[in-house]
Amino acid sequence: MKNRIVAIDTLRGFALLGILLMNMASFAMPSMAYYNPTVYGGDDIWNRMVFSFSYIFADQKMMGLFSMLFGASVMLVTTNMEKKGQNPLWFHYIRNFWLLIIGLIHATFIWEGDILMIYAACSFVLYWFRKMSPKWQLGIGLFVFFIPALLNLGITAVSPTFTAEDTAYIETSWQPSADDIANELALYRGNYGDWIDDSWESSGATLAAELIDLSFMVEFFARAFGMMLVGMAFYSWGILTAKKSPDFYKKMAWIGFGIGLPMAILSLSLYSINGWDALYSTFNGRIPNHIATPFVASGYIALIMLWSKSSLAVNLQNRFAAVGRMALTNYIGQSLIGTTIFYGFGFGLFGYLDRVQQLGIIGLIWVFQLLFSTWWLNRFQYGPLEWVWRILSHRRWQPLQKKQAAQVVH
Repeated sequence: MKNRIVAIDTLRGFALLGILLMNMASFAMPSMAYYNPTVYGGDDIWNRMVFSFSYIFADQKMMGLFSMLFGASVMLVTTNMEKKGQNPLWFHYIRNFWLLIIGLIHATFIWEGDILMIYAACSFVLYWFRKMSPKWQLGIGLFVFFIPALLNLGITAVSPTFTAEDTAYIETSWQPSADDIANELALYRGNYGDWIDDSWESSGATLAAELIDLSFMVEFFARAFGMMLVGMAFYSWGILTAKKSPDFYKKMAWIGFGIGLPMAILSLSLYSINGWDALYSTFNGRIPNHIATPFVASGYIALIMLWSKSSLAVNLQNRFAAVGRMALTNYIGQSLIGTTIFYGFGFGLFGYLDRVQQLGIIGLIWVFQLLFSTWWLNRFQYGPLEWVWRILSHRRWQPLQKKQAAQVVH
């Protein structure tokens, strides 16, 4: 059982570090540059290659992995409590209520791109699916996951009825003007309070604005909840706990990457073929990569499980597992580091570094978290925020210091 838990932790650490490939763009550049490489961040071949690599291998896939692991953790925690004769209902809701509060604080005062609130909100419904057959969990999970694709197809179908105001809103949102870019640069390089006020402003009252907001909100929740259900099924089948044979994982990797990577490449190619057109890119353009996500995520799971079952680079594997065990601390830590580097309350480098230069920052944060997480867990039982979350969830004091300082991460 110990090795299987380490396998989950290693996968979680991999996903957490991988998420930074995408989140760094949000820390460092105007918001639409996350989706549209023609907006900002360097339009030469090297910067386009960085965008393409991140889009194909990380965009949505790492969040998909993280969501699957969240679903698996719900199964793990509730099942272990039931084995001890305890009812997990109230503990689950108290635990995720505090996750919601942590996410709210994160989104309000550190970085508006928080995902913890969405995870916590999903968990309140997810609890009631844990006893369902894994086949049903997988089927319902995939159905929910693909709802955004159907919604975007529907919005595109009614797009001929858009007014000139709607069309203009979509175009200016997708391709902000030089003045809009300048205003965003000044905002994030400037006063901290101004950024907090701006992050909660409404996007507008046009039909197009409401449909864009609806599309992204449905996508965030459906992606998260759908992959959580898939994660529950994968946990029950032993896929996430390294119980399957090497041949199983090799076949899983071939299928996952064999379908997912070409689909992600096709998605990126279609953006270029359509000239990064605003209407296409905002709605239908997101569908192929959406389809690719569960396949690529499954390929990553297979590779990490194979690694966990091997003796290859065990020390590095332990460091990834340490990052995974401190996922909450490291996730918030990435936001603190990123915003301190780029926002006005810190060094104010927002908009100054292109995508290639951002890779250097990503690499330094990876190295720091791999080293720090291992150092910390060799001395303490939990990560700092994990410890606080545990106290709040259990409603009693939890010891932090390890009784035996020489104990290893495993």
